[in-house]
Order: sequence, then structure tokens, then C-alpha cells
Amino acid sequence: MLKKSKWTKVREFVFKRPIPTTSAWSRTDMHVLFPDLYAPKEQVTTMMAGRVVPPTSRIENNRQIYIASQSVGLYSMHFLSRTPTVAIGFGNGKFNVHDLNTTKRCHTGQSSPDNMPVTCLRDYVDSDVHRIVSGTADGWVKSFSFDLEDGIKEVSSINLDNPIYSLDTSENYHICALDNRQIKVLDAVRAEYVRDVGRISTEEYSEEEEVGHQQRVTCVKFRPGNRYQCISAGWDRSVYLWDIRMEPDKAAVRAIKGPKICGDGLDIHGDTLLSASFSTENALQMWDLGSGDLIQSIRYRENENEAEYLYSCRFVDSNRVVAGGSGSRDAKIINIKTGVIEGVFFDVKPIHSVGYKDGVVAAGGVSCYIHVGDFNKVI
Repeated sequence: MLKKSKWTKVREFVFKRPIPTTSAWSRTDMHVLFPDLYAPKEQVTTMMAGRVVPPTSRIENNRQIYIASQSVGLYSMHFLSRTPTVAIGFGNGKFNVHDLNTTKRCHTGQSSPDNMPVTCLRDYVDSDVHRIVSGTADGWVKSFSFDLEDGIKEVSSINLDNPIYSLDTSENYHICALDNRQIKVLDAVRAEYVRDVGRISTEEYSEEEEVGHQQRVTCVKFRPGNRYQCISAGWDRSVYLWDIRMEPDKAAVRAIKGPKICGDGLDIHGDTLLSASFSTENALQMWDLGSGDLIQSIRYRENENEAEYLYSCRFVDSNRVVAGGSGSRDAKIINIKTGVIEGVFFDVKPIHSVGYKDGVVAAGGVSCYIHVGDFNKVI
């Protein structure tokens, strides 16, 4: 039997099913291995399988962005800051920018020269130039200039020789979480390596000298308003707060034990951390970044016999959060003060990514549609 490559393991992790080692990987294999991605589908609706939208829901003007089968599914999604648009990363190495109001595609960018998945997308403004940054499963970090009229143009690129599971940007730096547990800081302007954050065992360091995560890191995020502090989390049920100015073995400012993060499952509002864990219950939690203490667990499941298993979360405002996952295959806006579900997107397959910006909420995953709606905060 053939030995599985690291790319096969990446796909197994994302698709949650084994890939046979008896055949070489190619795009034509997808039709056999993942027929559901290519089979004709009915349009996904917000009311299906007997599930009824609660009367407390205030999501209006539901609309959907269609994901073509040749794109090989959604891997990442990010609301862009300067325009009413969303960037969507696919399994074929490309990403699209869609208008949130019309859902139409505006532009397309190519992130991976070998058509590997676009695992993460972010944006920032550099000298009044809007830039989109992407990370891929074959290690590419690329920066693009973006304008609604002029389109997408590649500005810089660097290959880190390992699959990238997550990245984030500040005005000066990119931070990337790699397949080998390394967290690397890059110069955002020159696209050059700056330093590692934390320390893993290598030929130079033993396991006893490790600082940081013991298993795969799936999410990294800069602390808003602080370009030198970031958080990271992954499979080892640990969230680390880092200061990237410090030496790698001294950069860990704080460690929070508990959340098992398997996707884009961290967000920050002020000094409060929101985490979405891949666990049966108490998956959605809020933490105090100053002390590391748990503030509260937010009930996500509606029935006791349901599991939660969340992948992604975002703050809507100081009183509301949005999250989604594979347990109940939906995304919900929840009022953290009252526990009331104020919005919901139902799906037939797992939700991998959620987002919110300026009254617009979106959620997408394995299905062929991304749900988009307008959220009215005022009752």
C-alpha cells in the first residue's frame, strides 16, 4: 500500500473522510471520492427537513452565493473591509470576490499555481491601497491589490514549504499557522520571513525545550488595536496569547486551557475572546484575555440530543455572536445576554465559516451555497 502524502492528510482533515492510497491524487478522482460535490443539487433553503426558523429570527432578505462544482468546495471566507464584498477561497487554488448585495462575482484571483486549496483569506489597507492576503495548502502566502474597478493584481508572494492552515494580518505583519505546528511572522510589505513565535522540537531543540502548541494549530489572529499581540489555537485544547516582539521561547504571554479549535474558531472584542470548539457541549465560550478566566459558556444547541461541534465564530457586537458547525449543520446569531436565537441559517451539511459586517451576516461550508442575509438589530 502506498504511503499517504501530507497533501492527502490535508484533504482528509478538511473533508473528514479517508482518501484511498491505492490511486494517485488528481482532480478527476474528486468525482469518485466526493460525488456529492459534483452531483446536481437543489437550492439550499433556510427551512428544510422540518426545521422551522424561530419567530425571534431577524435575518431578512435571504440570498445565496452559488459555489460551482469545479471549485471543489469552500475552504475560507472573509468580509472585505472597504467595500460591501466577501472573498471566498476554493479547493481549486482560486478565490472569488462577490458583491454582498447582488451576490454576483466581481473578480477572481489565483492563489496556488498548483491548484491547491485556498485555506485562509484576510485583507488590510497599505498606504490607502486595499490588499487581499491568501494562504494555501501548498504553502503560498500571496498579497494582491484589490479595487472594484481595476480588479485583483498580485503584488508579492512567498512560499513557506508547509501547508498553511490559518493567517492574519496587521498593518506591518502577517502571521501564519503551518502544518508542522510552527507559527511564523512575515513582513507584510516585503513578504519576508521575520521570526517564529513559540518553539517546536527540531534537530536544534528537544521536546523538553518546546514552547507552544503540542498539536496542529488551526487558527491565528491579531489582537485588534495591537499589531504586536496575537492569539493562536488548535487541537491541543490550548489558546496562546503571544507578543511577537519577544524571542520565540519567551513570546507566550498567556495560555488558556480548554477550547479545541478545528477551524476559524476565534474572535476578539475588546479584552474578550470568543472561541468555537469542536465539542459536544459548551462549544461556544467567552474568555477574559487579561486573566485567562472563563466568562461564560453560550448555549448553542437547541435540543439535548444534539451535539454542537463548531468550526467558526464571530462577534456581531458586544451583545451578540454568530457561530456555525457540523453538529446541527446550521449557523446561528445568539444574544449572549438573553440566550435568544436572533437569526439562523439552516443547511444540510456542515458550516465551516461565518462572517458579519455592517448588518450583513454570511455562512458557508460543504454545501454548494453560501447563505447571506441582512440582520436587523432593532426589534
